[in-house]
Amino acid sequence: MDVRPWVRRSIVLGALVAGVGYAQHRRRSAPTARDSRYITERHASAFLVRRRVDGDRLESVREAVSELPADPDDPGPLLGLEGATTASLFLDADGEPELIWYVEVPRSATAGWDDPESRVEEAFPLEHDALAPRDARVDRELLVHAVNPSRPRTATGTDDGPLVVGGTELEDDVDVDLVQLHLKPGLAEWLADRFAGLSRRVERGEIDLGPVERWSGAMLEAENMYTESVVLERRPEGYVLCGYMETEAMPGVYDAYYDTWNPVARASELVFGRVLEEPAQILEYPLGTGLEVLAHAVDPDRPRRPEEC
Repeated sequence: MDVRPWVRRSIVLGALVAGVGYAQHRRRSAPTARDSRYITERHASAFLVRRRVDGDRLESVREAVSELPADPDDPGPLLGLEGATTASLFLDADGEPELIWYVEVPRSATAGWDDPESRVEEAFPLEHDALAPRDARVDRELLVHAVNPSRPRTATGTDDGPLVVGGTELEDDVDVDLVQLHLKPGLAEWLADRFAGLSRRVERGEIDLGPVERWSGAMLEAENMYTESVVLERRPEGYVLCGYMETEAMPGVYDAYYDTWNPVARASELVFGRVLEEPAQILEYPLGTGLEVLAHAVDPDRPRRPEEC
């Protein structure tokens, strides 16, 4: 079986909440590790914003998104707001269609914001009369954010490539994906809440789980995972883990996972089938996301190390 790196660091910690914890703690175990090489949720935040799409006007919305990055060297329109460093726009055409905007913002930028969630919500990069806000009853909380200190500063991973590209232009250069995993009700949701509480304590510098950070950092680099974030959505119908991944090549992530006895990676295999409603979405390759990447953008100076945030 294959296991996605980010899930291993999120669900696993939730599932093994009483013990070691998971990759999240790994990377953010570093309030006291001042020489940490890894940006974590202590240094930057990541947001998801959703817009409902009129199902009869999907092509019109796709066309509008394709026109959004009119200049491949100007990521501003897709980044959406000042200070944002990485952004991707996805289309979920299953069921009730929606656009999903992922955006990363350093905490140095959000520190002075009274309500970061609302500010990002208002900065959604596309205005179109086929779009409408999603139900406000969804509570979102960032569980994990991690950055590879070698991640590229272009949208395609090349030294002199464009800063913003459409989804089809990513196929041979950088893999970007968003996986939405439904948790089983009951114990799995309790563990997710427990995990979220631990995440907040780590972010505040109250917890230091040193070895987990080292193990997870090693996996991050072995997988050539550039950016990964996990957002917990508490929806009326249940809990969903949303995992964002920007990597050199998704198959390489699986190869790296198979070739390691990293404790974080190996522990994760024990819990997937018990906490996810559809484990095959993440345990089998290719990923069962069902999402279409419409655009991806990076700031040319996006941070790669904590001191750059």
